[in-house]
Amino acid sequence: MTVAGPSVPGVHLVNTSLGDRLSTLVLFTGPDSVLQLDTGVDGTTSAAVLPALAGIGRRPEEVGHVVVSHCDVDHFGGVADAAQNLPRAAVVAHEADAGAVEDYAVYETERARGFRERFGWDEDPAVLEWCRSVTREGAVTRRLTGDEDVDLGDRVLQVLHVPGHTRGHLAVHDPRTGTLAVSDAVLGAAVPLADGSPAFPPTYRYVADYRATIDRIEQLAPERIITAHYGTFSGPDAAAFLLESRRFVDRLEELVLADLRRNGPTSLAELLARINPLAGEWPAEGTEGALAFPVVGHLEDLETRGLAKEEAGQWAAA
Repeated sequence: MTVAGPSVPGVHLVNTSLGDRLSTLVLFTGPDSVLQLDTGVDGTTSAAVLPALAGIGRRPEEVGHVVVSHCDVDHFGGVADAAQNLPRAAVVAHEADAGAVEDYAVYETERARGFRERFGWDEDPAVLEWCRSVTREGAVTRRLTGDEDVDLGDRVLQVLHVPGHTRGHLAVHDPRTGTLAVSDAVLGAAVPLADGSPAFPPTYRYVADYRATIDRIEQLAPERIITAHYGTFSGPDAAAFLLESRRFVDRLEELVLADLRRNGPTSLAELLARINPLAGEWPAEGTEGALAFPVVGHLEDLETRGLAKEEAGQWAAA
């Protein structure tokens, strides 16, 4: 674990390792309170956040909010650990994701294995085993249904509802410093390894919401965007990251629709096998499960728009 010096006063990055990828939590500090964005996997608060707090001269009792950005285990698996070590912190999640944060069975059924019934696609058992091993559920003490302000004493932060990756994804905006911590709300053209090379596809899930979130962030025009796995983008690089994210969505939609028109009725597995080598520069082996998230999102979005249709598990252009 390393604690980066604040990008700006009152914004501290807690950079941890998630296998061969970077995972960043954020501490927003003010004279009256501290807000922590994300918990990481189980044990992250104990191993990384507590030393980070000590390093910036703050006590665990000063953390008033732990905002869980969304219901993926690398962001909520440490909820119980955070609650145990940050005794005055409210654990905050959006209503749409809170059930999965509190109950691993809900997470597995609705998120990790959510494509079984309609699409006949299941998650790799080894991935499920790892997810279970890094997760210790805890209670969400505040459920949001929209945006909410948090006063740190010297400034007011905005906890924003930015869906698309999940239904209830949250981000934290610090207008005074021009900082927006998005976690996984925006995902570029590939999720990278720590060395920057592509690891797997961007895993947005709800296409119309995801596009709207990119629009909203562009309108906010933050000076810097802090992500969970990509590092921090500042100035023109922040705008470029948003544009890259938008262009990937457009390109993947074109690939999905072109494949349906060319190949006729097809299963999700067949579609993924054909598209995965074309969609990005990540390794083809072992990444189709990640690509399933945006591809399913596009199939559903195209169906809603009357451009695709499904019958008995087979998809085709309408």
